[in-house]
Amino acid sequence: MPGNRTANVKEEPASTRRAERAPVTARARFREAGFNPFDVELFDLSFSGFRMVTFARPQIGKHIWVTLPGLQSLEAIVRRADGNAYGCEFIYPLHPSVAKHLQVKLR
Repeated sequence: MPGNRTANVKEEPASTRRAERAPVTARARFREAGFNPFDVELFDLSFSGFRMVTFARPQIGKHIWVTLPGLQSLEAIVRRADGNAYGCEFIYPLHPSVAKHLQVKLR
């Protein structure tokens, strides 16, 4: 479990998403180009993207890399920011069955 911290994260309008996201509670590794990776908390996940909470301040439009549990590092783009919550879109979407497996595993 990612600890006892809670984050105030607002729901994003579903109309702007390519896929419905499922709530998850997990840690992932996050990295920006030129920086060391560190842990972030994941709060939802779909085949096309995820939402993470971090105290880093990646800019909207920035390319990042995230390592989800059991997967290699994946490139994504920061699409939204709300305080410390960031909505990100995978450059290459997950296969739907991989996304479903992670959604179940990381509940």
